[in-house]
Amino acid sequence: MALTPPIEPMLAETWRALPPEGALPGGLIAEQKADGFRAVLFARPGQVLIQSRRGSDLTPAFPDIAAAASGLGKPLVLDGELVVPHGGRLDFPNSSAARAAGAPVPHWPPHAVRPT
Repeated sequence: MALTPPIEPMLAETWRALPPEGALPGGLIAEQKADGFRAVLFARPGQVLIQSRRGSDLTPAFPDIAAAASGLGKPLVLDGELVVPHGGRLDFPNSSAARAAGAPVPHWPPHAVRPT
């Protein structure tokens, strides 16, 4: 089965407490919600798309992540949060302002956060 854009990413839910290990179906795990861009990355050799949660193309805003995914040489789909650490904190306000202006997100560099 191949996943092709657009698809809806998994979104954060509020829970009063973390579920015990193994309690979620299908091996899902709970993770902390980072303040960034929710995105789905689609990559095939020579082709990358980073889709926002609303279906917009975020690829030009995250050229480093797109280049890294393109260099893997294997088809993949990743669902996660794109964050930009700066000065020991996540810098969503400046990242969001750059994205709104149509500019690449400031290069500090951005990171893809995934469950471990």
